[in-house]
Amino acid sequence: MKNWIASGSAPAYAVLPALAALGLLAGCGADEPAKPSASASAPASDHGSEPVFNPCDGLEIAPVEKALGAELRVERGTSAAPRCALLPKESGGTAYELNYLPFKGTLAEAWKTMDVKSGEVSQPKVTGADDARLVKQQGVNSYAITGFVQNGGLIQSFNSVDLEPYDGDAIDRAATALLEQLSTNAP
Repeated sequence: MKNWIASGSAPAYAVLPALAALGLLAGCGADEPAKPSASASAPASDHGSEPVFNPCDGLEIAPVEKALGAELRVERGTSAAPRCALLPKESGGTAYELNYLPFKGTLAEAWKTMDVKSGEVSQPKVTGADDARLVKQQGVNSYAITGFVQNGGLIQSFNSVDLEPYDGDAIDRAATALLEQLSTNAP
């Protein structure tokens, strides 16, 4: 799973087994890493000075902020520990952890192997994407969404979570806006 951009821990909720299943598919179906964007800045540890794709590079967060009704800041990590996260500027807001995986198959094929037993699953239409999925889960004190978008051989994903009080409709709109931005920004 070395191609995933991540650090820290993602929100713990029922969709995580699905993400783990997608990650396991990397070992049996991953191509070489996706072509990096021109603005990628983190060197890959196993490719010398070759840049690594980071979903944050070139990502426009203004549409996500507008849909969410809150300001976000981008966290890219370091070259040694790359990361892509959108974090709330004000404490207590919605946070997003973004990842990617080069994959030979389709998101539909990967989806069949995932163990998504809870949550509301939808297939939003995302401009330029081959496929997309959103999994929403409303807990007792939290609201979480995991999103997936496929463009060619690249599947990008995000986990988001917010605690009470939260605006579920705004979080839904922001999730769709983020899928659109990830698709637009895909190499």
